[in-house]
Amino acid sequence: MNSISFELNPEKIKVLCGDDTVYNRGIDYFNKGRVVTIDYIPDEQANEFVCDAVVQGRERYDVHIETTSFGEIEAECDCPAYYKYDSYCKHIVAVLLKMHAVIKIKKRQPKLTIQNNIKLKRRTKLPKNDFQLTEHLITLFEDEQLQSSDSQGHSEPLSIEFIGKIQQSLNLEAIFTIEMKIGINKCYVVRKIREFLEHIEERQPYFFTNKFTYDPLEHYFKKEDLAVIQKLLAIYQNESTYYQALGSYLDSHSANNDRALFVPPLVADQLLETLVGRNFTFECNGYTYTNIKLLKEEPPFSFQLTNLQEDHYHLQVNGLHNAVLFKNYGYVFREGKFYKSYSLPKNMLTTVKNHFEQAQHQKIIITNEQIENFLSYVVPGLKEIGEITIADEVTNKIVNQPLKAQLFIDKEEERLFAKLKYLYGENSIDPFQDKVIKKENHDSIIMRDRKKEMEIMNAIESTSFKFNGQELYMEQEDEIFEFLFEELPQLIEIISVHMTNGAKQIFYEEQPFIRANIDIRSDINLLEVSFKMEGIDEEEVQDILKSVIEKKNYYRLSNGTFLSLKKAEFQEINHLFEELDIKKSHIEAKTFQFPVLKGMQLAEWNKRETASVIWSRALEELINNIKNPENLDFPIPKKLEAIMRDYQKVGFQWLKTLSHYHFGGILADDMGLGKTLQAIAFILSEKEHHQSGQKPTLIVAPASLIYNWKKEFEKFAPQLNVLVAAGDKQDRLEVLQDYLTVDVIITSYPLMRRDVDLYENQVFHTLILDEAQAVKNHYTQIAQTVKKIEAVKRFALSGTPIENSLNELWSIFNIVMPELFPSKKEFTDLPQEKISKIARPFILRRLKKDVLKELPEKIETLQLSELKPQQKKLYLEYLEKIKQETIESVQMEGFQKNRMKILAGLTRLRQLCCHPSLFLENYQGGSGKLEQLLEIVQDSLSNKRRLLIFSQFTSMLEIIRQKFDQQGIHYFSLDGSTPSEKRVEMTERFNSGEKDVFLISLKAGGTGLNLTGADTVILFDLWWNPAVEEQAADRAHRFGQKNVVQVIRLVTQGTIEEKMYELQQKKRELIQQVITPGETMLSSLSEQEIRELLEVR
Repeated sequence: MNSISFELNPEKIKVLCGDDTVYNRGIDYFNKGRVVTIDYIPDEQANEFVCDAVVQGRERYDVHIETTSFGEIEAECDCPAYYKYDSYCKHIVAVLLKMHAVIKIKKRQPKLTIQNNIKLKRRTKLPKNDFQLTEHLITLFEDEQLQSSDSQGHSEPLSIEFIGKIQQSLNLEAIFTIEMKIGINKCYVVRKIREFLEHIEERQPYFFTNKFTYDPLEHYFKKEDLAVIQKLLAIYQNESTYYQALGSYLDSHSANNDRALFVPPLVADQLLETLVGRNFTFECNGYTYTNIKLLKEEPPFSFQLTNLQEDHYHLQVNGLHNAVLFKNYGYVFREGKFYKSYSLPKNMLTTVKNHFEQAQHQKIIITNEQIENFLSYVVPGLKEIGEITIADEVTNKIVNQPLKAQLFIDKEEERLFAKLKYLYGENSIDPFQDKVIKKENHDSIIMRDRKKEMEIMNAIESTSFKFNGQELYMEQEDEIFEFLFEELPQLIEIISVHMTNGAKQIFYEEQPFIRANIDIRSDINLLEVSFKMEGIDEEEVQDILKSVIEKKNYYRLSNGTFLSLKKAEFQEINHLFEELDIKKSHIEAKTFQFPVLKGMQLAEWNKRETASVIWSRALEELINNIKNPENLDFPIPKKLEAIMRDYQKVGFQWLKTLSHYHFGGILADDMGLGKTLQAIAFILSEKEHHQSGQKPTLIVAPASLIYNWKKEFEKFAPQLNVLVAAGDKQDRLEVLQDYLTVDVIITSYPLMRRDVDLYENQVFHTLILDEAQAVKNHYTQIAQTVKKIEAVKRFALSGTPIENSLNELWSIFNIVMPELFPSKKEFTDLPQEKISKIARPFILRRLKKDVLKELPEKIETLQLSELKPQQKKLYLEYLEKIKQETIESVQMEGFQKNRMKILAGLTRLRQLCCHPSLFLENYQGGSGKLEQLLEIVQDSLSNKRRLLIFSQFTSMLEIIRQKFDQQGIHYFSLDGSTPSEKRVEMTERFNSGEKDVFLISLKAGGTGLNLTGADTVILFDLWWNPAVEEQAADRAHRFGQKNVVQVIRLVTQGTIEEKMYELQQKKRELIQQVITPGETMLSSLSEQEIRELLEVR
C-alpha cells in the first residue's frame, strides 16, 4: 500500500501522483462523474479519516483510502493497473479529487466535527458493511442540502464569454454554433462544452487547469449569464433529436465539435435575444464582432444598374459580399448585426450572392442583347432582395407600359383559328415567333411583364389549340364547343378577345331559353308536361330534348350555332326528366302525359326557384294538399268525430285526400294507434257521401281478425251493413251473390285464395288490406289473387310494411298503386333514397311515442339463462354437427340449394335452447329457460302483474301449459287452431280481469289482438324478424293501456339466440330507412348472416 501526504488540493495530488498521463485520466474520470459512491468518514480531532469508494471504469473498482498514525495517507485499488505500476491509478486520483471537493463542502459547516464524532461512534456499534451503506445514504442527502443552501454571499461571480461561430454543413449551408470561456480573473476555454454543462446541472466541480477548477460552492453565475446557460442546457439535452433532424447539415468530422454546441433553428431566436447584451462575440469571415445587435428588419442590400459603355451595362451590388446567410434560421449576419428576415427569398439570395462572388469587382456585365430579358426577369426578382437604382441613361431608354394581350379568333369551314399579340404601348410582340415590332425608338428597352405573359401563355396552352408553326388552330367539334363555352369566358378575363363574323356565327352569347310547363289535366286525370323555346321550331326542340337525355354537352342548331346544354336551365330540365323517369323514346310529341301521382315525385324539387320550369296552380295545390291533408277538410262522420283522437282525424283526412285524387296508400301507423278506426271512418264517410249506387267495400284480413273487424264495425258504424264471407263455400257464395246489397264484406287471405273465381266479375268501391305484410311476397298465390280484385280505391294497413327487404314494399304497392313503381327488376336497381322519395307521400306512419304522449312507458329488458348440463351437451353436439354439414353442403352444392336444410338446422338449435323435448323423445333433463320462465311468472303473479307469454313453437306452449297445470296457474291459451269467435271471446274475458296469464302462439296471436289487460309481455323465444316481436309486444302496449308495460326477452347465453338478437338490431331500422333514408340497406337472412350465426368462415 502506497502513501501520500494528508493535505489535499489538485496541485498536491498531481505532484504526488507522479504521472501526468494518469493524473489527466483521473481528472477526466472525476469530471465525468465516474466516482459512483464515496463513504468519507473524517475524525478532525485525531486528524484522521477513512474513505471507501466505487469507481466505474470498464468494470466497477473498489478504492480504499485512510490516514496512518504518522499523518500520511495510504490508498489502494483493486484494478489491474494498481498492481502493475508503482504510481497511483486513475481511479485513486479521481477519488482523491472527489474527497477534495467533499472536504471543501464540509469545511463550510462548523457542526461537522460533532456529526462526524457521532458517525464514528455509530460505526463502532454496527457491522462495517451496514455502517458504510447507511453513511453513504446520509452523506448523499446531506451534500445535496449543503449545496442547495450555499449562497452567493460565500461565492465569487464567474466571468463568461460566449463565442458565436459559423460552421458549414455537408451541403454547405451555414450553421450557427456557440462556444464558451469561463473563469474568475482570466477566462479559460471550455474544451468539452457538453461535459461542462452536465457538471453545472449536477452542481459538481469541474477541473480546467491547476489554477482554476469550477466549483459550484465557490462560484456562481450572474443572473443574465445563467439564463443563457439554461438555454444551452436545454439544447444539449435535446441534441440527439437535433442530430436526427439536422444530420444532413452537421459536419460530424469537425475537430471543434467538443467545444461547440450546435444551435438548432427552432431555438435560435430565443438564444440570440438572451445573448444580446452579454459578453457575446461573433466570429465571421476572419473578423471578430462585438456589441452584437439583433434587428427584426430586412438587411440593407442595394443594387445599381448603369450604362457606362455603349455596348453593355453594369449591375453593382452593395452589402451582399460580406453578409452570411443563415438560410435555415431566417437570419442574415452582416457587420455585427443579425437581421431577422421574414420575406427575403432565401434561395434566390443565395444564388445571387454566389453569382456576384464569381464576378470581378462585384459587378455583373449585361450586353445590349441581354438587357431586355434582364430587366424583365432579373430586376423584379432583385427588388425582392433589396433596393435597386437605375441610372438616368438607362431609365430614359426604358418603355414601361402595361401589357395588353389581344386574341383574334376566326373561322374557316369547320376550323377555328387564333392569333395572339402582346402590346406594350405602341410596341407589338408576337410571342410564338418572338418577333418585336417597335414603332418609335429602335434603341428603346421594353420592360416586359414576364409574369403576366407566362400566365397568358399557360392559359392558351391549357386550351385545345394546336400550333402549326404559323398560327393556332382547332378543328374537332367537341374541342371548339369546349373552347367557346368553357375556356373562352376565362380567357376574356385576362385577354382582349376579337371574333370575326364567321366565328360569331357559331357562338351566340344570347342563347335561346327553354321553358317547361307542368299542369294537371283534370278531365283525364293526367300530368302534362310541355316544352317551348323562342325562335326554335317544335321538331328541333324535340331533338334538343333528346340530346339533354343523352347528357350531351351541346347541340348544333340548324344554322350551325352551338347551343350549350350545360347551362343551368338545361340542367333543370335534365333533373326533371330524371324525376319523371322520361326516356328518349318518350319524346315523340311536344307534350308528355303521365299519371298524376308522378307529380308527387316533384314535391321536394318544387321548393327550388327556377325560371325554366313553370308549375301550374293545380299541381301546386295537389302537392300541398297531400303534404297537408287537413287542407281539404273533409267532414268526419258525426258519430266518430267526438271519439277520434287528433292524429286519427289527420289519418282520416289523409285517406280522403288520397282518395280525392284517385291515389292509394299505406296507413303504416305504429301498432295500437287505431288504424282500424281510421279505416272505418273513411268507409263510413264514403258511404255518407255516396248515398246510393255505391259498390261495397272489401276488407281482406288475417283469418284471426275477421270477426274482430266485424265487432269494430258494430261498435263504431252500426248503421253499415257488414257481412263476413266465411264458413263453408256455400255460405261465402251467398254473401257474394248479394254483394251489392251490403256496405262491407270481410274475408280472410286464405279464403280469398280459395274463392278467386267468386271475385272475378265483382267490382268494389274500396279494397282494404289489413296486416298487408301478408302479401309482401308478390310471387305467392295470395298476392296474385288480391292483385286481380277490381276496386276503384285501394289502401293497405300495416304497422310493418317492411319486415326484411324493400322488395316487400314494392309487392304491397304493386297491389295498392301499381303505377307508382317501375317493374320489379327496375325497382331493385333504384337507390334507396329514390325509393323513399317516391313512396313517402303515399305512406303515413306515426309512432306511439310521438302521438300518444299519455301512453305509459314500455320497458324492454333482456334476461339471460344458462343451458342445463345435459341440455348444453346436446346443444354443443348438434352445433358441431350442423356446422360440419353446412360447410360440406355449401362446398358441394352451394348455399342456395341447401338453404332450407341449413335453416332447419338452425331451428333445431333454437328448439334446444327452449327445451330439447321439442324434437327429442324421452328427454329427461331440464331446461334453463323454462325454469327461468316459471320463476318470472311466480314473481310477477305475486306482484299482481298480468302476463302475455309468446312462443312460436306450439309444442313449447304445450310444455308450459303442463307446468302451469302442475303449479295451479290459471291461463288462457291461443294458437292457430283457435277459432276466430273464440279468440274474440277470450280477449274480452282476459281484458275484463279473468285469469292472469295468456299463452299465445307468436304467429297466430301476434296481430289483431287488443290485450291491454296485460302489463307484462314475455317473449319466450326470439324470431328472426324483430317486427313480429314488436307486434306481439304491442298487443298490450297500445291505446287503452293504463300501466307501464314490461317486455321481457328470454335469451339463452352463449348460443345462437344471442347472435339472433344482434341480427335483430340490424333489421329494426328497415322501416325508418325508407322514411329517413341514408342507412345501410339490409336484406332478409343472407348467407353471410347464417355464417355469422354458426361461426362458419
